[in-house]
Amino acid sequence: MKDLVIYGAGGAGRELANVLSFGQMWNVKGFIDDTKIAGEIINEIPILGGMEWLMQNEANVAMSIVGDPKAKRKLIGEIKAICYGVVFPFVMAEQFVFISSFIEWGEGCVVQPYNYLTVNIKIGDFVWINTRNDIGHDVTIGDYTTLFTRINVGGGVHIGKECVIGTGVTIRPGIFIGDGVTVGGGAVVVKDVPNNVTVVGNPARILERR
Repeated sequence: MKDLVIYGAGGAGRELANVLSFGQMWNVKGFIDDTKIAGEIINEIPILGGMEWLMQNEANVAMSIVGDPKAKRKLIGEIKAICYGVVFPFVMAEQFVFISSFIEWGEGCVVQPYNYLTVNIKIGDFVWINTRNDIGHDVTIGDYTTLFTRINVGGGVHIGKECVIGTGVTIRPGIFIGDGVTVGGGAVVVKDVPNNVTVVGNPARILERR
């Protein structure tokens, strides 16, 4: 087993630590969290420290910050600039994940249990895929995008960079979703979505432009 530290001891980080504890690939050594006290124990896993710990140690790091892609990108840039011993591996839960060998993965991706990914999919850097999602053939997903739970992505879909796809979303085949898009929970996306908007509803419509 390889040692792993998880950046962020919030809900997503604790869920990731829990599912990895059932596998044989990763030993979660601790959490990195600048808002917690070093030495604190959360679900039997210690808080190792914050950014200063990463500056002083070599580590495989899984980034669990999922709600704000721009903040996540900025933080990872800071870590890469000053924490020379950090590696961001591909981290996948070992339970009930059905993934073809014809997928291109970027740096630092995290995949939770109960996902089905078919063939010829291209996934960018630091993409977080939560549980119970179906992703069809020839899908592309941009850097720093988060997929929450029970999402159905049809074949040939493009999802841009720094997007957040909410729980229970359906994206029809062939849809293009731009960069910086938030798709609200339960939305059904039936037409292309431009950059930097929030869409909600069935069918999905633009709620907000940023």
